[in-house]
Amino acid sequence: MDKFQEEFLDKVGSDEIIKISEILNRVNKQKKLVEVVYYALTTMSKSDGTMSPLLALQIAEEDWDV
Repeated sequence: MDKFQEEFLDKVGSDEIIKISEILNRVNKQKKLVEVVYYALTTMSKSDGTMSPLLALQIAEEDWDV
């Protein structure tokens, strides 16, 4: 198993992963999943490399009024 897979599996069930899952469920129900994920990825790519996936999704969710 690759290191990134092991690191993810270590986080499964963590507060961060649960919050990410909740955000994705909310935006999916609003039919804005692709928009929010795309915006979050764009936001992360423009950051200095320290932005977490959770923070990027929280920002995108808010900006897309979900």
